[in-house]
Amino acid sequence: MKKFKSVLLVDDDDTSNFISEIIINKSSITDSINTVKNGNEAMKFVSSHCLTETCDEECPQLIFLDLHMPVMDGFDFLNELKLKMPDHTKCFKIYVLSSSSNPIDMDKAKEYDIEGYILKPLDMDKMRRLSLAS
Repeated sequence: MKKFKSVLLVDDDDTSNFISEIIINKSSITDSINTVKNGNEAMKFVSSHCLTETCDEECPQLIFLDLHMPVMDGFDFLNELKLKMPDHTKCFKIYVLSSSSNPIDMDKAKEYDIEGYILKPLDMDKMRRLSLAS
């Protein structure tokens, strides 16, 4: 599996973040995990750490994004990201990591530039199946 400089978890659920951090650490895909609680915090994080042309050292190369959060949800984050950083895919990949198995959410997520849709909880089998090699 590819090694990433850093991973950003975007989720308001502390339990889910705890489990995801354990699985990410166990998979050895990164030495650095940052966590934010909503899309607004995620936008501030990537805006301050990711310059599209240079992809700063502190820019996460992989983002796990929940959809349903307070303040700014995952879809609003993806909309704002498309406007503010249209070339974000040069810096990082996004996987939706959600507890929603609602086909409406899954179909809507496909409208964005994401790598895939993962149902919570994250586990080692799901990590192995991710196409993280590219």
